[in-house]
Amino acid sequence: MITFKLAISYMKKQKGKTIALLSCIVLAVMLTFSMIVIRDSGYDSQIKEAKDLHGDYHVRFDRLEKDKVQDLTNEKDISKSNTSKELCEIVDKKSGVKLDLNSFDKGFISSLGYKLDGREPIKDGEIIIEKEAASHMGISKPLNKSIDLMLLNNYLDDNGINQIDSANKTLKIVGMIEKPDKYYDTSSYSCTLRAFVHKDSKLPIKVKDTYTGTIYLKSEKNVSQFITKMTKKLDTNIFELHENAEVDLAKSHKEISKYSKENIINSVLLVVISTIVIYNIFNIIFQDMTSQIGLIKSIGMSNKKVKKMFINMSFIYIILGTLIGIVFGMIFSYFGLRVVYGYSSMLTIQISSIICSFAVSIISVSLSSFVVIKKSMKMSIVEAIRASDKYEKKSKNNKKRDEKSKNLLISIATRNLWRNKPRTILTILAITFVGTMFILNLGAKSLLKKNMAEGIMGGSWSMSYGSVDKTVEGDAESSECLFYKLDNNLIKKVNDMKGVRYVEPHFNNFWGHILLSKDKLSKAYQDELDRKNDSYQVEHNNEYPLLIRGYSDDMLKQRQGFIEKGENILSPTSGEYKKVILVNNTNSQVTHSFDAKIIDDVKIGDIIEIKLPVYRDSVEKYENFKVEVGAIMKESYAAGQDGNTQAQGSQIIFRENDYKELTGQKEYNKLFVMAEKGQLYSVERRLEESTNDYGSTVIKGKGEELKLRGSQQSSEEKLSVIYQFLTILILAVNIIFIMRSNIIARKKELGTLRAIGMSTKSIKKILIIESQLYGMIASIIGSVIATINHNYHIAKMNEKFLAGGYTRIAKYDIPWTQIIILFAIFIVMGFISVYVSKDKIEGTSITEVISENS
Repeated sequence: MITFKLAISYMKKQKGKTIALLSCIVLAVMLTFSMIVIRDSGYDSQIKEAKDLHGDYHVRFDRLEKDKVQDLTNEKDISKSNTSKELCEIVDKKSGVKLDLNSFDKGFISSLGYKLDGREPIKDGEIIIEKEAASHMGISKPLNKSIDLMLLNNYLDDNGINQIDSANKTLKIVGMIEKPDKYYDTSSYSCTLRAFVHKDSKLPIKVKDTYTGTIYLKSEKNVSQFITKMTKKLDTNIFELHENAEVDLAKSHKEISKYSKENIINSVLLVVISTIVIYNIFNIIFQDMTSQIGLIKSIGMSNKKVKKMFINMSFIYIILGTLIGIVFGMIFSYFGLRVVYGYSSMLTIQISSIICSFAVSIISVSLSSFVVIKKSMKMSIVEAIRASDKYEKKSKNNKKRDEKSKNLLISIATRNLWRNKPRTILTILAITFVGTMFILNLGAKSLLKKNMAEGIMGGSWSMSYGSVDKTVEGDAESSECLFYKLDNNLIKKVNDMKGVRYVEPHFNNFWGHILLSKDKLSKAYQDELDRKNDSYQVEHNNEYPLLIRGYSDDMLKQRQGFIEKGENILSPTSGEYKKVILVNNTNSQVTHSFDAKIIDDVKIGDIIEIKLPVYRDSVEKYENFKVEVGAIMKESYAAGQDGNTQAQGSQIIFRENDYKELTGQKEYNKLFVMAEKGQLYSVERRLEESTNDYGSTVIKGKGEELKLRGSQQSSEEKLSVIYQFLTILILAVNIIFIMRSNIIARKKELGTLRAIGMSTKSIKKILIIESQLYGMIASIIGSVIATINHNYHIAKMNEKFLAGGYTRIAKYDIPWTQIIILFAIFIVMGFISVYVSKDKIEGTSITEVISENS
């Protein structure tokens, strides 16, 4: 009890130091608690939003035969299931808008998060469609209106050959389904539009004989085990049986963030910095207490009781600091959550955040106090009583008398800085750690954004566009390539848009096939197909994916440099077959490069057979054509020009007139946009605004991967910035406290300087320089380390780019912006640390200061 009272007494006596130490613990706890709470709350809110927008079901199945559906839904783990028959797709030929058509099932529709306006279809010829689809089609007040639609079924026949069956049908809209606007605003995924008809509807085409549905399990915790078990039992794959994809994605983002390398490094760094800062302050407190410790030892207090007193102090600091830190953390989390994730987020506090907060304070205080306790145990009574915080005076006899005042002030500040070397080294070490991470983290994000705009970094999709910056095209899920169109008004509007250099309208269709016998395939492509078959059960029967492009002569001339063999196809075809440019390389996930060729030993003049979707007799169907290879593109084209996100194998480029003749498609369906330097993101915003009235239109191009990561990426960046600056704030408390304790300890010295004529202004300058030197030295060291590490990572990335077939690489870079920000922070910190201690500089007279301790 006596040791506890002594601990309280010392803490009261040293109020300033107690507050400083508590402040460090509070900041460390607040930072730990708030970062965990903000991250968890944000991701929990995103998970809830995903359920609200996409449905709260646990498991989804698609394309399953009836007997498999029965086996699946009879499982005892299921609490509820909903099933709808997949029929075909329907297309509005005027706008190109495409919808999935299913049999009506109220439970299925509700489980996907839709609300129904109107009534359900009760007979053949009636349909309910998604309200957003009607808007894309340009239909106002669609209820009870009749619309002409094309029914479309793309299927494999009994021989495994791709077929298209299509027919036109007039249907009456009797109901509409809709979701919140945010579901359609999001750009992180393609949006499937839906329609439903009565289960006994008679459709004039061959329809699918498969089913889709949703499942609710009795326990959400068993989803993964259930899917693994049923995938094996039903002999199916992840495309046919999977978790609620959007909810699962939101959950995975949370897990990835929690266990990310950056998050772990930040957590370790926080503990290290907190330990160093708390040790510095603890050590200063110990130095002030040494003479008292000697006195109480001299009157009979044992080392064991002294140790217990320090342990009691540490315990009090841990409890008070952690509790206050959690309270401030809650307040900070409330506002921080809205800054990082928006006002719709809800604050959730889990026990893990409280445990982690206590862990940080216990580890940092325990490590700090351990060293101090060890020191106190080794110190003899005589040493303790004689101990003081007076600094050893060092003469500078070699100093020139005519030295300028500025150099003199710097010299004094530098000498004072190194008077307590251990403290100075630890402080500089802590700042170096934080400064290095600050430059590396923010520098890496800046480098990514800059190079992504140039198509050099950001992922294989962004890097595949080359000279193309942005594209305007139909959504892959909700538009049909043959009917989606970009009219001349939009093309001209985009061409005249601010920040746009020029545009390239053209044709694009990713539903083609190239017909090859297996012996014509290269081994590298066969290995890639085997990988896909093993992972996803994707098989091909002599028909392989083909991306078809139709380019103007100007576009073909622009891409002349990518031709490896043969001649450009600028002249109309004179022979029996249309000439094409073949792109014979694809991205292999086996070799992680584009060196995989599709056709083995292909030559100029070879005749190859392809299958294209065409528009004939008012319907869509497949037709086979033979074409002549007029030129072959380099590997670098497949890897880094015109975008390869839709290329699953080979590509063929037609002259646009040949493409139009073969397919019957008359209007362009894709637009390449070339932006002025530095205008990529502003052009993207203008494109999105300009295409609002064009149904099922998406903006892609460089930076495409950011859309997939969406709000998660933005939130992580904001969290990282907050983390860095709050860690710097902990260091600021350390520097302020060190400077304040130094001023108190050197009162007599400062008084002497004033007595011999040095102004208070000059003394402040000395102290400001001294304070800034901590940051300056550490920032220089941190800048060097960070710059070397930064460029090392650039070098390693460039090696991977070149090995993967890309020709454009990132330039070496010095993160000047982050370095300047870091220096500016510590310059400002120097002024603040002296300003908050000005009462100790100006508050006492010269006589009073000199007479003190004399």
